[in-house]
Parts: sequence; C-alpha cells; structure tokens
Amino acid sequence: MSLRTKFMLALLLTGLAAVAMVGGLAYAGMTKKVDSLRRERAAEHFHAAVTAYLAQYDWKANHGKEGFDDFMLSRGPLAGDRPPPPDGERRRPPPPGEGRPERRGEPPYHFILADQDYRVLLGAGVYEHGELLPEAARKDARAVEVQGRVVAYVSPEGVITPSKQELQYLAAMRDALWFGVSGAAVLALVLGVLLSRGLGRTLGHLTGAVRAMHGGSLLQRVPVEGKDEVAELAAAFNAMSEKLARTHEELSESHHTILTQAEQMRELSVRDALTKLHNRRHFDEQASSLFSHAVRHKRPLSVVIGDIDFFKKINDQFSHATGDVVLRQVGEILRGHMRLSDLVARYGGEEFVIAFPETELPQAAALCDKLRAMIEAFPWHQVHPELKVTMSMGVYADLAAGTAEAMLQKADALLYRAKETGRNRVCFAA
Repeated sequence: MSLRTKFMLALLLTGLAAVAMVGGLAYAGMTKKVDSLRRERAAEHFHAAVTAYLAQYDWKANHGKEGFDDFMLSRGPLAGDRPPPPDGERRRPPPPGEGRPERRGEPPYHFILADQDYRVLLGAGVYEHGELLPEAARKDARAVEVQGRVVAYVSPEGVITPSKQELQYLAAMRDALWFGVSGAAVLALVLGVLLSRGLGRTLGHLTGAVRAMHGGSLLQRVPVEGKDEVAELAAAFNAMSEKLARTHEELSESHHTILTQAEQMRELSVRDALTKLHNRRHFDEQASSLFSHAVRHKRPLSVVIGDIDFFKKINDQFSHATGDVVLRQVGEILRGHMRLSDLVARYGGEEFVIAFPETELPQAAALCDKLRAMIEAFPWHQVHPELKVTMSMGVYADLAAGTAEAMLQKADALLYRAKETGRNRVCFAA
C-alpha cells in the first residue's frame, strides 16, 4: 500500500472517528437530557393528577384503577398539553351526550403510587399491588397532600415511553449524524487527495533522486516546496547530496593522486635516476620471465651486455659531470632504438644490458653493431672538443644455458673478449 493511500485512509478514519465520537456523545447527551426533562415533567404532571384525583375521590372506594385512568385521560397526556381550567373551577367530565373522551392507548409514563402507609397502589410493573414499598424507594418518594394531610406517596421510579414526536425528533438527530459522517468522509477524501498529492510528489522526487544516487550520480536536487517537515527533509537531502558529491569528487581526486604517486614511486623503484632506463633489479625480474616464455613456447631470445670503453678515463680526464652526460646520452640512444617488446637497462656503472625477445642471434648482433656505430658517431665534441665515446658489446642467444642469468654471464664473457680484441666492437657466439 502506498504512502499516499495510507495518508488518505488515516484522514478518512480520523474524520469518521471524530464525527462518530462527537455525534454519538451529542446524541447520547441530548437523549439523556430530553429524557430527564420529560421524566421531571411527567412526574410533576402525575403528582398533580394524583393530588387532584385524591382531592375528589377516595382511592379504595373507586377501586383506584379504572377511575384514575379515566381521570388521567381527561387531563391529557402531560401537564400543559391543554389549557388549565379557570380559577375556582375543576375539570368535570363531559356533559351527557358529548360522550367520554376516547382512550388514546397507554399513557407515555408509569409511576409508582403508594398510600400513606407505603402500600403500593400502582406498581408501574415494578411492584405488586398492596406490596410494601421498600425503604430505598421511600427515600425519594414525594408526598401527596390533601387539605394538609399526607394521603399518598409518588415515587420517581417508573417507565417513560417516548412519544411519537420524540421518536421522530431522535430519528432526525440520527439522520443528521449520518449526514455528518458522510460529509466528513467526503471531506476527508478530498483533503487526503489534495494533501497526499503534494506529499506524494515530493516523496516521489526523493525516491527518484535516491535511486539516481544509487546508480552513481551523487549530485541530485529535489524541489523544496513549503516550510513543513517534508520541505525540511528535501532541503536536508539536497545538502547531503551536494556534500556527498563534493566529498566523492575530493576522494576521487585524492585517489587519482595516490595512484599517480604510486605509479611514480613504482617507476622510481624500477628506474635508474640518471639515465631513466630500467634498473638491474627490474631487468633481472623481466629477463627471467622472458626466458621462461621463450623456453615454454620454443621461441628465440637474445641477451646483450655492453660497456662504455675507457669510461674511468673519461671521468678522470673530463670530470664526473661529463661522465654523467655520456651515460645519459648513451641511455637515450639505446632507449630510442628499442622495440616496445625489447628490454634495456642500466646494469651498474657504465654497463648496459638488453634483452631481445623473438630475436635470433644474427639479428641481435646486427642491431647491436648498429647501436655501437650510432654511439661512436654521436657528436661528442659538442660535450667536449676532445671527447670520444665508444662501446663494446657481447651477445648470447642459446637457451641451453638454463637461465636468463646464465645467458647474461655468457654474454659478459663475450664482452670481455670484445675488450681484449680492441674494444668498440660486438662479439657473439656463432
């Protein structure tokens, strides 16, 4: 069940309950008040009728029943229903020929009447004729006096039967109550539709915004309408969305910075600071992987180790700063003429190492000789007029050595052969 439906039902039930409670209390109170007033009026009328009757007749001589009923009917249902007789006159039966008044059924009330000794004359369906009136009933009994002497007692106990007019009046009250309940139901429904429409619209915006945030779009705004609690909720949601979006953006930037710094740190950890080539540790790790791949797939692999000729002499004759320039430039020449799959690194001091995957020995040797010639032909005089730089290299490509490290040792032995045979040359095992 939607919140809008629940809200409408709550208004409807609240309105109906309020009308039913107020109408019911009013109906009960009005009925009780009317009954009380009518009972007092009827009791007063009955007392007056008994007083008038006993002033004229003796109850026992007239047998008290039929004669009193006729007397009551001649006085009307209630005191005040017909105008009182002129002063000094008493009401008499109709003259002969006019007939007696027609009986109009039972009177709308029955009260208890007892004689001066509290013997019941009229029991009103509560006591038997001649029964002694109980002490509790005597306490509220009203004395009937004739010529200063108490001749009977009238008890307020009895039965009051609503008249036709009173029943019609009560029916009209019930109809009015039902009309009120129906009107309240319609009003509650109308108010529920009007109020829940705005509430449902705002909650719908909030729900859609929350789903969008769940989908990754953190910056959301919902319309703020009015100044009630729902509007405060919408405003708080907007503030929260903006803060979350801002925080997420800051975290994303921080995360990107951390990743960049981590990548830089990783690069620094595997790079030589002077030449920007990979360092020895990274080369050993990658060369081992290249060797395993070559053995597993039976593919060629060549490794190279090179050394700058007379590098100590360069440092001593031209300064260590010049030696650093030489190292950087040699590293740039090597890096600039490698394939993406090739691996080149500064192995330490003036030594450089290269791994050529998918490359046979003749092709590797030819490429190394080309690199040697480029190093020799570089305009070193621009660094220093008397500066000359050459490099010797050893190349090895037999996987039977067993490991990448063993292959590098074989290439190192070939490097020493190049040094011993005049430097500035490439030696390889045929």
